[in-house]
Order: sequence, then structure tokens, then C-alpha cells
Amino acid sequence: MAEFRNSLQDYSTIQANTYLTTAGDAVSSKFHEKLRRYRDIKLKILTLDMKSELFCEGSSVYTGSSGLAFYYLMSAMRKKPVTCHETAKKALEYININKLKGQKISFLCGDAGPLTLMIIISYMLKGYSSNIKMKPEELVQRLLSLNKLLKDSPDELLYGKVGYLYSLMLIKNYISEDNVIPELTIKEVINSILTSGKKLSAEIKAESPLMWQWHDKIYLGAAHGYAGILYMLLQARAYIDSHDMDQLIRPTIDWLTTQRFEGGNFSSSLGSKSGDRLVQWCHGAPGFVPLYISAYQVFEDKKYLDVAIKCGEVIWERGLCRKGYSICHGVSGNAYAFLQLYQVTKEPQHLHRACAFMEWCMDERPGTEQHKPDRPASLFEGLLGRIYLAEDIMDPLNSKFPAFCL
Repeated sequence: MAEFRNSLQDYSTIQANTYLTTAGDAVSSKFHEKLRRYRDIKLKILTLDMKSELFCEGSSVYTGSSGLAFYYLMSAMRKKPVTCHETAKKALEYININKLKGQKISFLCGDAGPLTLMIIISYMLKGYSSNIKMKPEELVQRLLSLNKLLKDSPDELLYGKVGYLYSLMLIKNYISEDNVIPELTIKEVINSILTSGKKLSAEIKAESPLMWQWHDKIYLGAAHGYAGILYMLLQARAYIDSHDMDQLIRPTIDWLTTQRFEGGNFSSSLGSKSGDRLVQWCHGAPGFVPLYISAYQVFEDKKYLDVAIKCGEVIWERGLCRKGYSICHGVSGNAYAFLQLYQVTKEPQHLHRACAFMEWCMDERPGTEQHKPDRPASLFEGLLGRIYLAEDIMDPLNSKFPAFCL
């Protein structure tokens, strides 16, 4: 089995006070304090005892020092102006763009991540003392120059075009100045993703109007496949015409729904021999929750929300991964699916479940991490991901899966 049997207590009115207020509409003060202490203690360990591990893995958001910069930047957005600027300055200590070679396009595993963080921080700190040597406009041009890689890049999130699209959309979200990112550039990226999707679909005569592959496999999950690509396209829908939304994107989502196993989970890729085995953000039901919630909100059709809720049931039953606590392929990432379901439904059961998974990760009971992470300090594989989740659960309605949900 890829997971432990879930013997955690599910939500009920009697058990609600373990994690939630009596009304079930927020985290209880007792559990909030436990989360705060965990965050503060672990962050101190990370930045003192494990700091060298972050830097030895390079500057990427996924496994390197920029993951901590991303954490500090997102924390800054929650703070008052003066504190916000100090936290943003702290983020700068963990970004190094000097070694970027302009050969990797994505936010998580490419040059776009560190550059995007530098751009947002540089605009935030305009008029304040900082160590940024390049002007914001110069940083933007360096990011925009990566679009020369579109033709030869895959379409997926971790290494490809959708990861670049996330960078552009993140800047749009956090920088109020007009035309920092040209609309034409965003549309160019989207058009490249749709064009390759139509091309592969035509070549293999697929039922779906859009088909994408990575390393010669048609992946379905959030990290390398459909769930990540379609979710990001829905977030960028303001730049997509209604015909493509109705004739390409929505039918592709509907086709994807037919690819579920009977129990509600999704395979890692079409024709995968591993079968109904993985329940983790990168491959399996957790990465599909934000897609189907977004489809429900965009198309106003409850059938999509029903798919997301069914995914949630799969995650509660099978989401205590033996691989450990990471947000990419572990229990922390699975907890985010419950936060997303709570945000759209406001049902306390989902928030309770997120808290229960978080406590599993905090307790670190012997034997519950059977695969030690290769990068134990990192955002997507290590301790930083749990710190990020702890902070998000304290403010669940504003939580966002890092470097994925806008």
C-alpha cells in the first residue's frame, strides 16, 4: 500500500473543539497556538541549523533557497506596511539571480521563480532602502526574455510553459502598476499551450480536443499534466476568448472527468501500469481539487464541485502517504485539498480534516515517514512546506497552495 490506514477521527459536533471553534467556522485558539509555536520553532531550526541545505540545492523555488524567499514574500502580503517591508527585505537574503543562465522557463524549477520574486519585491520596496541592484524594469525584461524558450519547452507546471504563465499571473496579481507584464506576452504563452494541445490531439485522433505529454507520457496530475495545465488556464481565463473556453478547455475538463477510477481517484498518466495507487498532489486526486473547484466557479455547474468533493473523500480515506509529509508527494500537500474545499463550501468538516492531516505532520510519529526527503529543508519536499501549511491553516480562507494557486 502507498498509504497508512486512516484511523484519525473525522469531524462531528462532539469532536469539533479539538481543532475548531464551537461554531466550526475557524481554527480554535488552542490549535491556533499549537500551529504558531510549531511554525516559530521549526522556522528557527530551518534558518539556523538547516540554512546551508537550502543554499546547497541552488536557487529554485521547488528545492532551493528561493522557496524560503517565497514563504517570506507571501507572509509579507499578510502584514502591515512597515512589517511587510521588513519581511520582504528578509526574502532578499534567499534569492540569487546571478547564476541564472536564462535556460529554464518555469517558476518552480526554472529561472522565472527567482526573477519573479525579485520583481515583486523590488516594486514593493520602491523608495525603501534595499540591496536590489537592478531596476524593476530591468528585472522584468530579463523575465520576459525567457519567452524565447516557449517553442522548445514542455507545457507542464514544474518545468514548462504553465510554470512561466504562473510567474506572469503572479506579478499581475501583486503589482498594481499598469503594463508591467504586457497582455500580449500572456496571450502568447497561452496560445503556445493551446496550440501544442490541439496538435497532439489531432496527431493521435484523441477524444479530447487538447492533449499534452511530458517525456512521452500523457500525464494527468498537477505537476506534469492536465490538472496543472487546465487549472492555470482557468486562472488566466481573462486572456482567453470565449470560443476556446467553450470548445477546447471545457470539453477537455469533461473528458478528463471520464478518466477517473471508480473510486474517484485519477491515474498518474494514461495507460499507467501502476493503476489506482497514488494519492498525492503531484499524481492523484489532491491535484485535481483546485481544478474542479475552479471549473465549478467559472462554468457555474455543480457537477464539477461534486468531482472535487469526491476527490476529498478519496484523500481522507487514502491520503496519509507513506512517503512522508511533503507538499509535493506527501500529507501536507493533501491537507491543502481540504483547505480548498473549505474555502468553497464553508463546511467545517473540510477544515477539520486539514487540521487532522496537519497534526499528523507535526507529530512526526515513528514510522510515518518511510521515505526520507532528498531535500529535507525545501519547500516542496521538506520542512518548509509544513511551515507554510501551518501558517496557511491559521488563516484558512486566505490559504493558497504555494507556487500553484493564485
